[in-house]
Amino acid sequence: METETSFGGDYGPRRLSVELANICNLHCSYCFRADENLYSSHAEFFPIELLRRVLAEARTAANITSINFTGGEPTLHPQFAETIKSIGDASLTVSFVTNGWHFERVWPALQESRDSVSHVAFSLDGVTREDHDRWRGNGSFDRLVRAFSRCYMSHLPFGIKIVIRRDLVDQLEKIAIFAARMGAASLHFVHVMPTSSAVADNSALTLEEQRTAEQEIAILARIFKMNIGIDVGYYNVDESRPPCAPLAGASMNIDYRGRLSLCCNLSGFRGAAEESDVVADLNVESFASAYAKFTALAAAQLQRRKAALEALRAQALTPDVYTGSPCMFCLQSFGKIPWHNSTAGASPSS
Repeated sequence: METETSFGGDYGPRRLSVELANICNLHCSYCFRADENLYSSHAEFFPIELLRRVLAEARTAANITSINFTGGEPTLHPQFAETIKSIGDASLTVSFVTNGWHFERVWPALQESRDSVSHVAFSLDGVTREDHDRWRGNGSFDRLVRAFSRCYMSHLPFGIKIVIRRDLVDQLEKIAIFAARMGAASLHFVHVMPTSSAVADNSALTLEEQRTAEQEIAILARIFKMNIGIDVGYYNVDESRPPCAPLAGASMNIDYRGRLSLCCNLSGFRGAAEESDVVADLNVESFASAYAKFTALAAAQLQRRKAALEALRAQALTPDVYTGSPCMFCLQSFGKIPWHNSTAGASPSS
């Protein structure tokens, strides 16, 4: 008998994810961002004037209460301090995801806007210096641990995000212990979002391995005091409610060009053939108008997912990871993984 483990039940605050930069100082081989987001010699940064306008409009049109900065690496934005301050000026809260490399440099900005900063999320690739630096470069682990310590000692809540690659899947408990010892408020696991068949074969888990990992993570969540869950890639075939914040209308993404799209995990995806998840260019369109298009797209995608699951159930077939995982289903249906056989979708029911 298969035990159903569900993630994605808490949609969190109504929020915008905003890509502050199209570049990153680190180049992780499993990253799903396209080359122009990582290796570009032409850096592009989200205009602070557009940010201020969008904040006011989004609060009115979509009851947005929180902003999450992503990238690329958001701390590379030359006006990072001003962007953080603008969130507080709008009476919203802000968080951001970072690799921690430039954390010391942006720390004064966080202190100045401390009342509006809800938390910081750090990317981790291993619980030892050797394991982490193998992916992130020499010195990265030490910088990250110093950032953890600075947050903990200053009572700034921080979380850790880690991708579950094949080389890490047997270390889930070690990772949780490490995060707890560092003083993290949360630990969020992320499944590999494969950008090619090679990445899928070499780094991503099989459906069976994913389900085993998710069950272990559920056990860890019951044991540890900190919040533990899976942000991306979890298996969930429940049709009774939206499986994630974007499809529930609680979260939406704005890319570094200023375009509103469905989800940050679809945006700028490496090797994507389509951009049908992009609904509007906020440089020339109001957020209210763009939000109406977003809502329609989310509703249509929910219906598409429901139809796919119903079709498999009618054939007594168990959805494979490309259909059973809401993230993988969206990647496939929005043309982000053209290398994958879109006719696949099920495995024999057990």
